Amino acid sequence: MKGTLQIGAMLLTVVAGMGAQKNPKPPKPEPPPRTAPKERPGPAAKAEGGFKNPEAPKNLKPPGAPRLGAPGNPVERLMAMPPEQRERVLEKLPASQQANLRQRLEKFDKLPPAEKARLNQMWSTYNNLSAEKKAVLARQMNAFNAMPEDRRQALAPVLQRLRRMPEDERQDLLSSEGFKSRFSTDEWQMLSDISTNFPLPTR
Repeated sequence: MKGTLQIGAMLLTVVAGMGAQKNPKPPKPEPPPRTAPKERPGPAAKAEGGFKNPEAPKNLKPPGAPRLGAPGNPVERLMAMPPEQRERVLEKLPASQQANLRQRLEKFDKLPPAEKARLNQMWSTYNNLSAEKKAVLARQMNAFNAMPEDRRQALAPVLQRLRRMPEDERQDLLSSEGFKSRFSTDEWQMLSDISTNFPLPTR
């Protein structure tokens, strides 16, 4: 009898256990780890694959329209001198000015011979102008540099083309009605004065 009661108790324990396992409640899922929101790269920061580039330049602007450099300045005259004559002139200048000029002269001396000859020809052309023509050239170059940027951008390639043309072709183009109609009277005169008085030597 005692053995029968023990077996019955064991059966009740097994049945109770099976009942407890029927329809078990699923465990609650663990919440996903919280992550910081992704930083959106701005337009200036999208450098490589959309990631921020700490070295990206700020407020980068495209280069503006070209300006004309005044010919016949002291640096150009030094460049045209033989080295011995240059040195005598440089020795009379302050040390800081000497250093700046020597750097520029060193760059000039490293140019190919053909390029140096071309630049020397330009300076020779300017130096042979009369005082009146030099004044006209200086006035028109200043007028070109004072123009709005969009007009300088439009006129610069035309001026460079005119300065590279042979004299007869340049005058034919300047006198054509089709060419004149593209520019105002002041612009046409500016193009004519600069290209005629200060042409670019052919390469």
